[in-house]
Amino acid sequence: MMTNWLKRLPRFLSRRVTARTNTYSSPTPQELGVTYPGLNFDAARRQAKLGRDYARTGRTVQQLKELKKGRVVLPPHRAWEGNYTDWVADPFNDRNWRFQFHTLRWINPYLWDALAGNEESAHEWQRIVHSWAEQNTPPERALDEYAWMDMTDGNRAIQISIGAPLVGAEDGWYIDLLVQHRNWLFDDTNIVPGNHGLHQNLGLFVVATVLNDEIGINKAIERLTNQVIEAFDWNGLNDEGSIGYHQMNLIWWHQAQQRLKLEGHSFPDEAAERLNRAGHALGLLLLPDGTMPQIGDGNRGKARRGLHPFLDQVIEGKVREKDTPTYQQYENGLTVFRSGWGQTRPFNKEAHTIVRHGRDLKRHSHDDRGSIHIYTQGRRWITDGGFHSYQQNDPDRIYTKSRLAHSLIDLPQQDHNIGGDVPVLLSEYTDKLHSVETLDANFDTATWRRRVVFLPEERIWIIWDRVCSDAEELILQQWLIDIGIDVRQTLENQLTLHSEGEELGMQWFGDQPTFDIARNSPKTGSKRGLIGVGWKKMKPTTSVHALFQTKQLESIVVISGSNETSLGVEITFRDPMHSFDLELRNLSRSTQLKFRESSTEILQNT
Repeated sequence: MMTNWLKRLPRFLSRRVTARTNTYSSPTPQELGVTYPGLNFDAARRQAKLGRDYARTGRTVQQLKELKKGRVVLPPHRAWEGNYTDWVADPFNDRNWRFQFHTLRWINPYLWDALAGNEESAHEWQRIVHSWAEQNTPPERALDEYAWMDMTDGNRAIQISIGAPLVGAEDGWYIDLLVQHRNWLFDDTNIVPGNHGLHQNLGLFVVATVLNDEIGINKAIERLTNQVIEAFDWNGLNDEGSIGYHQMNLIWWHQAQQRLKLEGHSFPDEAAERLNRAGHALGLLLLPDGTMPQIGDGNRGKARRGLHPFLDQVIEGKVREKDTPTYQQYENGLTVFRSGWGQTRPFNKEAHTIVRHGRDLKRHSHDDRGSIHIYTQGRRWITDGGFHSYQQNDPDRIYTKSRLAHSLIDLPQQDHNIGGDVPVLLSEYTDKLHSVETLDANFDTATWRRRVVFLPEERIWIIWDRVCSDAEELILQQWLIDIGIDVRQTLENQLTLHSEGEELGMQWFGDQPTFDIARNSPKTGSKRGLIGVGWKKMKPTTSVHALFQTKQLESIVVISGSNETSLGVEITFRDPMHSFDLELRNLSRSTQLKFRESSTEILQNT
């Protein structure tokens, strides 16, 4: 214990004073009129039944067995056998483990065993909570910064509140602890944006409900109402910069609705409608195989059913809604193209494209604006570096968030302002053509424009990159290829991507690059070409760099699938950096496109 504390001492001493100094005048239990008989024990029991980390589940009995053997298991971490009440414990040197430890959610199996009548479990639940209170209240006495970290505080407020039936009138410390959490979460200066703030406001709602504190309840509902409108843009996309966190936020907000409903409250219509759009948006974001695009922090797993009827249809691969769009642009930084919804080809064979743009969303986003993600022919082809963990200084975490791990343009000799905006300059949507153009002016002395054009019927992409710099230098056009795909240079200006009988061709026009194809393996010692597919789990893949040494770059990349292997491509007119005409020919048709600075047109499609 002493070793852990000494390791933590420099951070403890350097904490921001504002994190422990409240300007809010905290009322006492007496001033709030709180007494033990006045606690809302029925509400505590109702609220205990909600949420994966609180409700009794099929895992609860096994979790209780582990605890009784002296093991704390906080997934995805391995079991820890130590002193339950060592509140500076950090056995894995992991911030996520410390966060979970101080939420006290892991003692929930004792709660359910106690509610079933086991007095020994009731005593153990009280012992652990009382020990935490003695060593971590008031907040300025806490030895670990995670004791009152945002989100930790809200989750713990729920855990201690639902345990109200386990304590007695003689346990005055418990009333003090509830009120301490109520006051801390009531103070606006302690509340943060994003999903952490959501958990804080839910914690305030639950603890205020158990205290029968109408002022606290109303404060929580007011904050939650405002927050849901801020958290999801008009079309329903969450502001975390992560598809995985969009789904998690949607789950948490649905639970928030349920918690309010249990106590006779609800969100106003505008907030409820914003959540409805968020569910529909997740359906539009999902890949045709029902998995989530790995954008920002989060995994590439299947989406969860039951969050929205349209989402369930997409997961099942049977969309019944009429006039479902194949183009959607979100203020919170994504544009999505689809080739269709299974009308003319198998649902999972449809093409899906995402382009990142917009403002820096922080929290769970990566340095990926301008990047492109392509799914077609039943699988991902062009992707990004995925997610590793929340360990800020871990080399794998640093890599997965960096520009190196994304399919975009980089100028390695220039700094790039991660906080700058990457606005959309052009959006086009017809039945035959989808496009979006972005501008990244966040390099020291260079600007990058990227226009992504998609022909949904043919499932062909044209990526038009233009870079203007003050001096001749190295420009990297990066492509991170998904796991299990073989990449070969088949012509001087062409790469062929091959996977299980399917192929994707990439042809370069305009300025011609040289290619650096890096296939990662454990022996390389490099992060390049890795994808984080789960918690601290990295898999090797292939990274392609198209290399240019120039002051002004114009790259035109045409991407087509197996159905277009005989595709003939010709630039019939070109005014470098400003416009060009492109002809696409195969055995059955010819398509002519006109690219201009302010538009993209299909001139002829025969």
